Amino acid sequence: MKVKSLFIGICVVVLVILGIALFRNKVSMSNIQASTITTTAKFVTSTITADGAVTPQNQANLYFQTPGKLIYLPFKEGDKVYQGQTIAQLDTYALKEELQLASNAYQASKNNTNQALENNQAGIIEGQTRYSLDTSNKQAYAAITEATVVYDAVQRIVDNDLLANNSAQINIDLANYALTLASLTSPISGIVIHEDVSVPGVNVTPVTSFVVADPDSIVFRANVPTENIYYVSEGSTVSLAIDGLPNKITGTVVKIYPSKVTLPSGEAVYQVDIASSDLKKQAKLFETGRAMISTNAENVALVPAWTVLSGKYIWTDNNGSPELKQVTVGKIHGSQIEIIQGLSQDDKIITDPKFIPSKKYQLL
Repeated sequence: MKVKSLFIGICVVVLVILGIALFRNKVSMSNIQASTITTTAKFVTSTITADGAVTPQNQANLYFQTPGKLIYLPFKEGDKVYQGQTIAQLDTYALKEELQLASNAYQASKNNTNQALENNQAGIIEGQTRYSLDTSNKQAYAAITEATVVYDAVQRIVDNDLLANNSAQINIDLANYALTLASLTSPISGIVIHEDVSVPGVNVTPVTSFVVADPDSIVFRANVPTENIYYVSEGSTVSLAIDGLPNKITGTVVKIYPSKVTLPSGEAVYQVDIASSDLKKQAKLFETGRAMISTNAENVALVPAWTVLSGKYIWTDNNGSPELKQVTVGKIHGSQIEIIQGLSQDDKIITDPKFIPSKKYQLL
């Protein structure tokens, strides 16, 4: 009887120990499952927030192509300029002298060319060539006729004079081009918003900049994160909060730039231009602010693309049990895919293949 009681006691103890172990293992697996094998669907918000600044769409950044002494600076920052007006000019004394030298050389070459053409027409060049052949060793031309030698020699003399004249004309064109590069003219009508130098008489280099902007073309340029750009489209409504303005401004997306830019912070973004008539009336260039852009997505979720089976099924975790849901997919964005219908905000997607039944269901 005592042996039997002892045996029962030992069994109870073993069962308790096993129960505790199984309980701990279940809790451990539950924690692992909650933290590592599921993920919550990431839904696209109805608005996207993006920082930016008031910027002119129509802007010209001007630089001299060569270094030199600045002698003419008729406008200051804030002055209005018209298209074609000179906003800065370098000293052109040496350039004008070089142009004169090129012109002189061209005229001399032209005179020589005209004389050669007249001499050729009168047969003088041919006669000079024949005389040279008569007084030299004719044995050198034994393989060809004298007439061929004379014709070829005359043709080369005339061609060389024409080439020299053409080269002289090119030198004039280059001198004229260098002279035009000594002046910066505005390609647009607008306002001078930046000058690296404020007074003439200083030496400038090709990195010295002058900027003209059209104030009538101002927009708010927002920096949209790369993962959100798919849900912004031209015509989207935007609410703008500009620093310094008491009220928000309503605008519209008018342009989405096709390539990414990297901000000084290192973030890669797509830039979006937002136009508004109130923006032109109230804001000033380069004021910063924030844009709240209405997206073109409603109840759209982003999930890992591999979790979508046969293009229309996703395994979810329903209180610890796998549940297969049928969904409607949209566009693929890198490693993620849009789920347009079939998921809710609370759905947990199974992301560990070990916990997905492989034989219980047959996917069609």
